[in-house]
Amino acid sequence: MSNSNVTIFNGTFQKQNGERRTMRFIRRQDLPSSLVNEGTIRTMEQKTGAEVVYDVDARGFRHFNWKTVEGDVTRTNTTFNF
Repeated sequence: MSNSNVTIFNGTFQKQNGERRTMRFIRRQDLPSSLVNEGTIRTMEQKTGAEVVYDVDARGFRHFNWKTVEGDVTRTNTTFNF
């Protein structure tokens, strides 16, 4: 695994089913290229219209819906171990 300097975002949004989700995530441009499959991510984003991000707590890819954000989305610059 490698350490990378990244920006971790923290935000809450409403999911498609109406539930609220708070997530700490890294956006695609900060991810190591070895983790990113552009074709798969593009397909996922087209299905929902939400941005595909890396959930740092679940350690996997999730959707983040910027259209239903509640409150402010904060950001922190840090080192993350992938």
